[in-house]
Amino acid sequence: MKSRYPVLSITKLTILSLVPSGVVVLPIWAAGLSVKKTLLYLTVLSVMHVVVRASWSNPTPRAISLLAGLFIAIFLVQSESTSIVTLEIRIFFMALIFTSLLVFGSKYIFRVVFTNILILFALFIFLEIGFRFMVQSQASSQYEVIELFRSGRQDGPGKGEIVSINTDRSGLRVTTDQPASPVGRVLFFGGSTTFCGEVEDKDTYPSQLQRSISNAGFNMRVENYGKSAATATDRVEVLRSITDLTSNDVVIFYIGVNEAGVGFTQRDLPVQVIRELPELGTALQKASSYSRIADVLFRSLVFGGVSVTEGSKIDAVEKLKQALDEAEAMVSSAGARFVPVLQANLFTKVPRSEYDADLGSLYGSQLEPVVIDIYARMKDVVSSFPLAGDATGVMNDLQISPYYDWQHVDVFGNKEIARYLFEHLANQELLK
Repeated sequence: MKSRYPVLSITKLTILSLVPSGVVVLPIWAAGLSVKKTLLYLTVLSVMHVVVRASWSNPTPRAISLLAGLFIAIFLVQSESTSIVTLEIRIFFMALIFTSLLVFGSKYIFRVVFTNILILFALFIFLEIGFRFMVQSQASSQYEVIELFRSGRQDGPGKGEIVSINTDRSGLRVTTDQPASPVGRVLFFGGSTTFCGEVEDKDTYPSQLQRSISNAGFNMRVENYGKSAATATDRVEVLRSITDLTSNDVVIFYIGVNEAGVGFTQRDLPVQVIRELPELGTALQKASSYSRIADVLFRSLVFGGVSVTEGSKIDAVEKLKQALDEAEAMVSSAGARFVPVLQANLFTKVPRSEYDADLGSLYGSQLEPVVIDIYARMKDVVSSFPLAGDATGVMNDLQISPYYDWQHVDVFGNKEIARYLFEHLANQELLK
């Protein structure tokens, strides 16, 4: 039987397969996938697309290829549970991968979709050029004002520098100086203040703590499970995927800032969507380094006026307690130790320097009282756990403020966090 479509050369098939593969992998990369894994998955999907296209004219091989593609889609997405934590987003990506195989197999459908992708891409480039002329980088909100403020002050961390951020084979932020044969682990779960995107790998508080632990003669490996915009509820889902906890492990939830953020909104609908789908916040933040449109969207969705109710505060505290209870139950069932720690922020620093006061004023008068109120309520929840820590005052003795904004700190701020955590773990006799 004559083939329905002419046989394409391997080179042409490979080139064509990169288009749907790139469309599929790009949003997964934006949601938190490392560059190395992005290239690996791009290669795997390209090969799968070639197989599907080559077998499209024959029903049986086509069905087998599509079924294999479905299993590959499930495997790829499920293996990224530390980056893609929301079930809805996983299902969406699985469907996206499988749909791309269907589209690529049909020559007619592929041509239609490919043409529309080109049109959308051309439109995006046109809009991007317009945004670059009309909007300065990070000028869509208070962010530029805060950067300019920092750059002009000597009593703060100064202008944020471009740093090298690396991830390991599991997609986690690299923690340096890890021992080769540890007897236990210290696993950190938190948001961007644990990921520490403002400093080099060696200067994150997990890396600085790792050196303190090793220098003190203990043999534990520190691992960083931080992710931008993540809350305790989000991190519980990641913790659930870790099945090799032992009695020698310590699980630390370094939380507070994002959990307080659950109790108020700065822009009602978009911020709520990002809370439900944290991958969206990560994607916008990652894409904002390359696109002015994404930059405007990210800054617009993150900054804005504060809207809060008594009910929203209660809800935030209840969600935190539920998350910590679930985390403790999972950790305890494995024989490990659970340590929730309430983190510091600009508004918990006492006394506050002139820099701190001026920085806080840039957020208006609404944010500080809301954060202080919710923190007071969360403190009662966190302190109810036997091994809990309170790090809200760790920046108090620093003469030069470490705060880039109301949450994130420089290398010296991370040093103070690591110092406190080492002392707390040592006092609780949790180090091995």
